[in-house]
Amino acid sequence: MKVKTGIESGRGLGDAIADLAHLTGLDRVAKYYEKITGKSCGCDERQQALNRLLPLGKPEG
Repeated sequence: MKVKTGIESGRGLGDAIADLAHLTGLDRVAKYYEKITGKSCGCDERQQALNRLLPLGKPEG
């Protein structure tokens, strides 16, 4: 049985987590935090770091 995840080749773990956060509404909580505190939640930096550390795409070559 194949399960369709919607994760595209060439994307990283950070992108997958960002998609999950969007589906569950956690991205709205993060934006609300930013609005209330005036501080960045660090989501974008964390997403990029995870993409670099754990790419989900097939290795090239």
